[in-house]
Amino acid sequence: MYGDKSGIYCESKIFETVEFGYNKIVVERPLRDENGEIVLKKGKAVADVSLRDTENVPLVQDIDRYFEREVLPYAEDAWIDKKKTKVGYEIPMTRYFYEYQAPEKVEDIVARIHVLEADISASLEKLFTEEK
Repeated sequence: MYGDKSGIYCESKIFETVEFGYNKIVVERPLRDENGEIVLKKGKAVADVSLRDTENVPLVQDIDRYFEREVLPYAEDAWIDKKKTKVGYEIPMTRYFYEYQAPEKVEDIVARIHVLEADISASLEKLFTEEK
């Protein structure tokens, strides 16, 4: 980190490109008929497009293990349409560069507001006394 008197600083970080990559998987759920039975076509469950979802699985994680851990506990009848899996990359700036700064104390904000109110009152008083 580099800083100067103005309070501006520069920071750099080095990451492996794989850290920014992910597999976007398509999670399907079965279509059910009016009796609640799964609709089959050629012996396979038909996907209900209204229940279709996607998940971004980090490239450094195994897709099947991720699916078992993050999806199946909540949708045990779900499956991955592996033909629709795509690789993508993004740089989540907040995740890598955000630094928490505690909010300003309420007392300091109130004091600043009082100063501004006094300044506005003085300006209005001056404005109205000059008009007379």
